[in-house]
Amino acid sequence: MKYDKFSLALIELAQNVGQESFYSKLKEFFKSNFDFDELLVLQLNKIADAKLCYRYGVDGIKNRLQGEDAWKYLTRLYVLDPYYRVFADKERFGFFALEEIAPDEFANIYNSYFNFLKLSDEVGYLFPIDDDNCLHIDLSRFGNERVFSQEDKEIFKQLYDPLKLLCAQHLELIGKCADKDEQSQSNVEDVLVNFGKEILTNKEYQVCQLLLQGHSTKAIGTIMEISYETVKMHKKNIYGKTFLSSQSELLALFIDILQQDTLTQGVDHLAKYVEQQ
Repeated sequence: MKYDKFSLALIELAQNVGQESFYSKLKEFFKSNFDFDELLVLQLNKIADAKLCYRYGVDGIKNRLQGEDAWKYLTRLYVLDPYYRVFADKERFGFFALEEIAPDEFANIYNSYFNFLKLSDEVGYLFPIDDDNCLHIDLSRFGNERVFSQEDKEIFKQLYDPLKLLCAQHLELIGKCADKDEQSQSNVEDVLVNFGKEILTNKEYQVCQLLLQGHSTKAIGTIMEISYETVKMHKKNIYGKTFLSSQSELLALFIDILQQDTLTQGVDHLAKYVEQQ
């Protein structure tokens, strides 16, 4: 580690707490020791749209995600992101490598939808803000075989407490990235929670939820403590009731539904889809 440069960058970051330049100094702090292609600072909320607080990318475009697909991901598809699910489902905070928290089939299932990212590795922090919000700092590398080393990850972990303190102080001084009055209420979590509730049995519904998140048949069996063959039976029943034939088709349907202009709360959109077939 380049301790002198690293320490100076940390001091400069602390000096910019409460300033508009804080997140750019955070980028410089990380750059003093780590190689990465993109840094995102997001505010995640359980009942409102995700908010982009800051972006740095090697493309030179700051504070904006590129392309319609990327924007859809930020505003709707984040509901299936492993970092969001760790926060929303488990209320866990800390440093996580994507490989630690992603379902076993996440990469294979989602590559066809998010291949525009060309992601090779991703790590990130989750810092608590309040009961409904957390700050997510995400660092990504793009291109084949460009992964963070184990040494990198150990250093990232050691930085969790000081960065958590600095970010908390920063948000206290400037207010949240997105104040409650500015946040757009979101029904995406409601769409996920209600997806299949009306037409699937309780067990089928649980399997369906895990399939959408990218879990394999084997992993679902372990999570639900049921046999591999029982999971296969539930999957067959799900596909039979919905006129679908695979996990990929189920995900594609869910993504299509998320892109609708209006997402009505409290509705089973899978049941609505079946009615229209």
